[in-house]
Amino acid sequence: MQYEEKRFTMVVYRINEAEFSVLSLNSTFGKPKQYVVKWIGYKWICSCPDYAKHSEEMEYACKHIEAMFKAVRKIGWSRDGIEVEVVRKYRLFNGNGRNAEAVKEETTSVEVVA
Repeated sequence: MQYEEKRFTMVVYRINEAEFSVLSLNSTFGKPKQYVVKWIGYKWICSCPDYAKHSEEMEYACKHIEAMFKAVRKIGWSRDGIEVEVVRKYRLFNGNGRNAEAVKEETTSVEVVA
């Protein structure tokens, strides 16, 4: 099985204790997009289309939620943003064309960009 690796660079800002702004610099749509990640009492949710598609899955985390988790360790209570990189692997069909969504068995890593 072949995989394509895609790197997403994001800047994460803390809005308040339970809300973050995530600016995706190289989004899937080809231009920067901003999303809100927030805690709703029992889970983290995101305003992106990918999360909306999987919102019924209790443990689903889109790349913006993953970026927030990594960044929050470095941000602390600062209002300054921090740049992070999320790496996702997508399964290829017959070696040509990317699957529309990340595969479940993917390995996702998030790195803080210095």
